[in-house]
Amino acid sequence: MTSSRTSFLLNFMLLAAFSGATIGMAKIVTTLYALHLGANSMQVGIISAMESLGMIVLTLPAGFVIARYGARRVYFLASVGPMLLNLAIPLFGHWLWLAVARLLIGLCIPFRIVSMNSAFLQQLRHIGSSKAGWYRGALTVGMGLIGPLLGNWLSSSSSFTVAFVVIGLAFGAMAAYSLGFWSDAPTAPVADVGQAQATGMLADIKAMIANVEIAESCLIELVGSATASLFGTFIILLAMDVAALNQTQAVSLVMVQGLASVTALFTLGYVLQRSGRPFAYIASLSAALCALLLLGFAHSYWLLALGGVLLSTGTALIHLVNMTQMSEHSMDKSKISGLFNLASMLGSFSGAIVGGVLSHYVGLANLFLCWIPVVLVMAVVCRMRAVRRQAAPVLLSEV
Repeated sequence: MTSSRTSFLLNFMLLAAFSGATIGMAKIVTTLYALHLGANSMQVGIISAMESLGMIVLTLPAGFVIARYGARRVYFLASVGPMLLNLAIPLFGHWLWLAVARLLIGLCIPFRIVSMNSAFLQQLRHIGSSKAGWYRGALTVGMGLIGPLLGNWLSSSSSFTVAFVVIGLAFGAMAAYSLGFWSDAPTAPVADVGQAQATGMLADIKAMIANVEIAESCLIELVGSATASLFGTFIILLAMDVAALNQTQAVSLVMVQGLASVTALFTLGYVLQRSGRPFAYIASLSAALCALLLLGFAHSYWLLALGGVLLSTGTALIHLVNMTQMSEHSMDKSKISGLFNLASMLGSFSGAIVGGVLSHYVGLANLFLCWIPVVLVMAVVCRMRAVRRQAAPVLLSEV
């Protein structure tokens, strides 16, 4: 790998970790500020949901905007928005304004996420598929480990006004830092742009969904994100209410799963490179099914922790396969990233919603066991489509 690629990778990982830390810090500070304003649990839930709603609405269009104007420019502008909004949050001390601000920030975040994802996919063919999980790994380090610690410390050691100012300035710093190393891939020729405008965004979306590899990657990412969301949302409740663990042990299960996920994302790329994708699919499915069985039957701390490790390993491995496969695809990386990130966000949202409904009807103890058919159906669908793809050339040759 050349020195320019190494420099890009180092700077990109620093930006991803810093971005994750800022987002994680903002989530903690926002929740604590909402409680400070006297918001009840339902209002806190609405505030949290607003950002997710904004992200879901604009994630897919973000890919097309980036394809037209370039990831570097869009990332810079999409970072300025959250900077100004975080600086303005302390000016109005009401939970409704906080919810509106989080919605507006959520409308900016997809342009940042898709910009970074598309830039990483563009470079992945040069830096090596063994590093396919490094971007999400760096983001997870910031969001899941550094950010919450900083958010808790900042809220307890200073005023909320200072905390939001720090968060706003962090978004501004990321916007400025990205200009120093980020260079866009060449934009589409004028003729191609005109053709894209003529066919329309809907036609491009249909073309991506019709592509078997892209559709399968998005389906697998959706189910994987939903499974991870199921764990993140309900493991503390399950550990305390079903397994009778204390709060410290329950929270530590989330941290164990987060650390295992980071480790898997940074290391399993080398395993994937040597073993190949068929083995990775089987290993990922096996790890996920074993994890769900453990989480469904085990009541001891160490077995639940093992379930979390296996689950994070399985979801990380399949994410690496998806990232590698899409980096090799000829379609525009920004558009693919928009669809792929939408699938991931929908998975996170649906995992929490469907999990809540299932736990209400079948009980929390059976929640993870009831999720096994979902994973199996996804695996069977993907396998059947793979068999059809393999059979198609044979049928054509016979004709």
